[in-house]
Amino acid sequence: MRSAAIDLGELLLDLDVRGYGLIRAEPDQEAMTMAAARFGAYVGAGWIGVRLLESPGSAAWLPRHTEQLDDPEPLHYFALGCLETASDGGATCLYDGRIAAHALLKLRPELAQVRITYRTEWRPSTATHPLVVHDPQHGAVLRFRSVLETNAVQGPLPLSISEEGLYAAVEAALSEAIAVVHRWRPGDLLIVDNRAMIHSREPFTGTRRMIRFRYDDPNFKTVIIAQ
Repeated sequence: MRSAAIDLGELLLDLDVRGYGLIRAEPDQEAMTMAAARFGAYVGAGWIGVRLLESPGSAAWLPRHTEQLDDPEPLHYFALGCLETASDGGATCLYDGRIAAHALLKLRPELAQVRITYRTEWRPSTATHPLVVHDPQHGAVLRFRSVLETNAVQGPLPLSISEEGLYAAVEAALSEAIAVVHRWRPGDLLIVDNRAMIHSREPFTGTRRMIRFRYDDPNFKTVIIAQ
């Protein structure tokens, strides 16, 4: 098994500027976990939560979302690795939450104070977040999940816009802020700055096998990273 050759300094620069970076590794769980752990050690993460994701296909888009919105503070980084590609489709789409936030507030500045509560039923857990946060690293950035029954807009929602209008305005801003459509190859490991980017996944057919890494997820510790 070959170890992935990673320029970690260049990768971190990509994350700071683009919001994402790519590592090439052998398409197996051990190699990808090693590569993910090397990056985690470089940025000072204490552990990784690792989960295999396998599906025979999906006719629906994965809703656009910031990862882990049911926690008070979303993860800083997460990664997706590809073990086996779908027969067709399945690309991961990344949207720049910084660009989207500026576009949204320029068009609808009255949405700056809106807060949304996000619930996850399988854990279960709930947290409330501003629609637009002011991140010390990124400035104004969108924190969002597309409309679901487990979302609850808390307001203050201006009289000039409905909940439906709110979601439509945010989705339009995200559509204008797409950064990359990543079409997978086995061995791809996509590192994402979750505080800058929002992501989704297009429909696909055929078995798609992925591996997800969450850095410093307080609820999920699979691999402890040696510092």
